[in-house]
Parts: sequence; structure tokens; C-alpha cells
Amino acid sequence: MFEAVQQEFETFQYNLENKTWQTTLPSFQLAYSAVRAIQPKVSVIIANFNNALYLKKMMDSLVQQTIGLEQLQIMFIDDKSTDDSLEIIRPYVEHYQSIEVYALDQNTGGAHGPRNVGILNARGDYLVFLDADDWYDLDALRYLSQLLDASGDDFAVSGLVQSRNGEISLKSKPYFYDGDFKNRSIQDLPAEFYGWLGPQAIMLRRSLVIENKLHFVNQRVADDVTFFYEAMRFAKTITQGKELTTYLNRDADNVSLSKSINRQFMISWLRALSYINMTFPDDVSKERFLARRIEWLIHDFCLKRDIGYKFSKMRLQDFKSQLDRYLGTITFDPSPYFRNDFRKTAWQYLTKNDISGLYRFILLFSVRWVLNRKLGMKTRKQDTYYFPQLFRGLIETRLDAYAEAVSYADGKLKLNVFSYKKMVGFEVRSISQPYASRKKIIYQNLSENEFQVTLSDGFDDVQNRIIVNFEDYSEISLRRR
Repeated sequence: MFEAVQQEFETFQYNLENKTWQTTLPSFQLAYSAVRAIQPKVSVIIANFNNALYLKKMMDSLVQQTIGLEQLQIMFIDDKSTDDSLEIIRPYVEHYQSIEVYALDQNTGGAHGPRNVGILNARGDYLVFLDADDWYDLDALRYLSQLLDASGDDFAVSGLVQSRNGEISLKSKPYFYDGDFKNRSIQDLPAEFYGWLGPQAIMLRRSLVIENKLHFVNQRVADDVTFFYEAMRFAKTITQGKELTTYLNRDADNVSLSKSINRQFMISWLRALSYINMTFPDDVSKERFLARRIEWLIHDFCLKRDIGYKFSKMRLQDFKSQLDRYLGTITFDPSPYFRNDFRKTAWQYLTKNDISGLYRFILLFSVRWVLNRKLGMKTRKQDTYYFPQLFRGLIETRLDAYAEAVSYADGKLKLNVFSYKKMVGFEVRSISQPYASRKKIIYQNLSENEFQVTLSDGFDDVQNRIIVNFEDYSEISLRRR
């Protein structure tokens, strides 16, 4: 089994010493602006396939960057699109400097191909990888490059916002909440930090990529997370900046993306985690990274019902078999890093190989989840709330947290917070601009679960929300009684 997995690493071009990833890339047709920077500060690598609908917003965010086009190499790498992507980009090449269009002669089957073409042709001191349907804050590239200039690190992250049909939320909370850091050891990063590691909101020093032969592996999923985790391992320290720089487009994140989460998706992710596990030494960083990713796969392939791999006992057994095949050698228990009881319980069933028990637990929990979320049903034991129990013998599952208002007078709001997690504070956010407007609230701890917060004069509870924050970066909105 070990030899078979090693062969997969070769087939999918994981090995950093193997140059197959370079020799198998397709040729391309190159067009570029009349003026280009010979030694740009930042190379922007954009992988595109049929993203015509989003290209104007993405390109407008680049040509207006405060760093200046003379400091950029904007590399639009088209993976043989069948829509009018190239026609949309052509006017930008004609009217702006520093834009290069690489039209690949063959489709590579994923973002890894265009990104690797970008690596081989980039000239900038720094690299960023921008998906063609995402966009930047106009100060993003100046901000990120100055962070690396000041710190000397090879890897920088910043605030990342997810936009879904106009509603925004944070995609990777540690990038934003932890504040500013430089020369921060990757061994000190919280487990939640590893919950993302996509290309968004990250800038790398190009020499780090070249000297360590980094590239994107030849598979449709997990190529980016593998790449950026390897980059972190070689960088050893990172720089963080709390400014919001990057917007992740999830307008289409509905049925289409859910259905793409299929069996091949599962295998690709487990292969990537297996490579990381076998390649890097056991330490805190690897443990936290693997734990967060295993938890994510449990969520998708054990607990979710509406994905492209039909829910059944057979799916659960297959997931368990593949988990053992690829990650049977891990030497730690990942479940203490999991974010809720539901996922921890699923892991317990998996470790006991009790697939029938897991199947029954998931079916019954679906009912309990609906009863809680739709009807507000819950049970309480002492100071802990649980999902509805339904009947004896069913494993108890705690609510992550529950918070409710108790009374309000003279600017003082009393509220109760119940959670097995450590509460770290309260804040107010406007509904329209939740992160630009967030303000911490002064509070008093009246008893173990009772708090009093001080609200500003004229506080508007229609336009604003009171948020309870917890140590693991989770949060809940206050409920009214």
C-alpha cells in the first residue's frame, strides 16, 4: 500500500525534485501591453477558464492598484477558455501597461496548469495568485508588499472577505482577528489558521518558490493548499496584516460547487494530506494542519448530504477505507482540534469502525439539527445546552454556544452566555459593514454565565448586531428573548 501511494505522488507530480510538471505544460500564445516592467515588484498570476462574467471586476481592481502599474506584472493565463474571456481582456492590454496574456494551446484540466505557467514566467520580487472571479482592495498589493519589505519574511497573509450575493463574511478569521505580526513562527499559529490556505490574501517572495522548486500538483483540488502549506514549511515564519485586502467570490456557491464535491475530490484531498504527512516531520504545525483538514473532510464526506457523492453506508465505509489507506500512519488524535461535538462524535465512530452506528447517528442528528434551528428546541443540563435528545441512548451533542438578552436599562444590557468554549469578549457590528465597523464592547462578568455590557448612546438594535466571540474564533449573534 505504501508503494502504491508513493507511485501516486509521482503520477500527480508531488515530488519537488521531479521536473515533469515543467515539461508537460502546454505551449502558449503571448500578447502584452506596449509598456512592461522589466523588474516588477509584484507578479500577479491569474488562472482563468471561462470566467468572462467576473473578469471586468477583477481586472478593474488590478489596474487601479495604488502600488502603480509600473510596479506590476499582471499575468492573465487562459486555460483554453470557450467563452469570450480573451475578448474581454484585450482592451485592457491595449489601454493599460504591464498586462501579459498567456493563451494556452491546450486545456490543462485545472488551475494548477496556468499557475505553473505563471511561476515559470514571473519576474517580480513577490508573487500573488488571484482567481479570475475574485478581486482585490485597491491598496492590497502595496500593503502586502510593504509588509514583506518591512519584515524580511517570505510569506504574508492579510484579511480575506467572502462575498456571497452581496453579503460579506470573513473566510479566514485568524488572518484578521490576530492583528499584526511579523516573523511569527508557523509552530505558533492556531489550528484555525489552517482552515483556509487558498491562494487568496497571500503574498510570497518569489525566491522562496524558485529555490524550493515549489509548484502546483497535477490535480483539480487540493493543489493550492498543498502548495501554500509547503511554502509555509520552507518559510518557517510569516507576516500577518489585519487589513482586508482580498475578496473571495462565492456568488455561485450553491448546487454547482456542492455537486463537485465527489469521490475524486475526496481521494485527491486524502492524497495531498498523505504527502504532507509523509514529507514533513511531526510537529505542532503539521498536527494542526492535518487535524483541521481531516475535520473538514469528515464534515463533507460523513455529515453532509447534498454533495456529488451520494450519502449512504457505502460512502461512509469508503471514506473510512480511504482514510486508513492514506492517513493510517498519523500518530496523534486530531479530534481535540475539531470545532464541535458533531464532528468529534463522527471521528469516534470512525476510529471504532462502527459504520452502522455512524450512519444512524447522522440520520438522527439531521432531525435534531432541524428541530433546533427551525423550531428552537434544545435541552439544558446545568449550564450547558444540547441539541434535542429525542430518546435515551442517543449520544448527547452540545450546542457550541447559546446567548440571549435578559434585560436592558440605562445603556446597560444584561445577557446570558452558555458555552463549553472560552468566551473572550463582545463586539458590535453594523449589518451593512460588519468588519469595517466592528467595535469591542466593555463588559462585566456578573456570574459564570451572566454578563453586563455597556452600549453607546443611541444604540440601534435594528441596524447593528451584538456578537459574542470565543477563543477558537467562533462567534454567535445575541438572541432576543
